Amino acid sequence: MKVLKPNISILTLLLLTGCVPSVPPLSNNASNVNHQTQALSFETNQVHFINTLKAQNTQKERNDFMEEYILKSDIQCQNYLSNPLQKTETTTNKDSLYMNIFDTVSSLFGISLVTNTAKAIFSGNDVASQEEKQAYANALTPEIRKGVELGRSRYAQNMIQKKPLDLNAYPIENLQSDILKYDKQCNDAYGLIEINRALKEMQNSVNAPRTASTLNIDPTAIKDKVVSVTKEVEEKKIEKEQIDENSAKVVPTQPTPVDAP
Repeated sequence: MKVLKPNISILTLLLLTGCVPSVPPLSNNASNVNHQTQALSFETNQVHFINTLKAQNTQKERNDFMEEYILKSDIQCQNYLSNPLQKTETTTNKDSLYMNIFDTVSSLFGISLVTNTAKAIFSGNDVASQEEKQAYANALTPEIRKGVELGRSRYAQNMIQKKPLDLNAYPIENLQSDILKYDKQCNDAYGLIEINRALKEMQNSVNAPRTASTLNIDPTAIKDKVVSVTKEVEEKKIEKEQIDENSAKVVPTQPTPVDAP
């Protein structure tokens, strides 16, 4: 059986319900080892699963596997996101998501001077800008993690609602497609998408009741963190400029001539 691996291009992240390549292998233990070595993207490790998917599963076996998959995948995803050495770098696409956040924060709270500074940082690619970008990422980590959790929880509920369906209506191949999409959402970029979603909901429905997303991701907290990090970045920049200026003013001391005996 030919092994098919999912296309995990980050360019499709905004398409939350986008297509995923068809049927992956029913047993992916070997591919898990390869993916762990390459550390390219998150993939739930099924090595120690109690339940397995086979060509001929019963409806109960399918549902038992689904429940175990969601539970253990969530635990593995938390560990994966907490280990920066494992995560794929998708700088360009994540930069765009951050800049969307800054634009919406500016519109909501009227702090364009702050957000313009932040956007300028995410437009740069030098060493200094990379360090400053990381400062924003670190500050927003709790909201990013919450966003990943919200997105995956929403998709998990979609999967669980299919449990009453028989194998003709919800075959094993469709479950395989669902778990690939579920794994794909264990990515910081999806957390950033949820932050953007929460900000847009507040922007579009200021006087309307808040939804689950905005209840869990507080736009005001996002604004406060953007302001705080921007202030720190600007203070460090001013401090560096002063140090450079003072260094340029220092005149080297000339040695005092000594007459030869």
